[in-house]
Amino acid sequence: MALAVTITKAGKFGAEYRIGFKLTPSGTYITGGDTVNFTTATVDPLFVGVHPQVIALGAPLQFDAWTNGGNITTEYAPVLGTTQANCKLKVLTGLGTEATGGAAYPASVLADTIVGEASFVAL
Repeated sequence: MALAVTITKAGKFGAEYRIGFKLTPSGTYITGGDTVNFTTATVDPLFVGVHPQVIALGAPLQFDAWTNGGNITTEYAPVLGTTQANCKLKVLTGLGTEATGGAAYPASVLADTIVGEASFVAL
């Protein structure tokens, strides 16, 4: 199951195109990280910017994700993919302990507001 990606802001900064986003988990967690697919991102109703999509070539140069809901029991570990469609987000429920694969997301994750930023090579 992939994480739903919602673009909250976007803009070009020099040779980079940066987006801010929210991630919404559902279903079951996948061992090794759930997919973050920027090509299927939707637009947040409060979007800030001109183009609410990834206007860039290739995979992200970097991306990060964190709690914006004060979740102190869970950590998020982004993993860069080789395309805009196959990045991953690992969920850690303890220091170095990945969430159980094949099980429902922990309640702390479902109740959290997960946000992040990614940068790409701008067109």
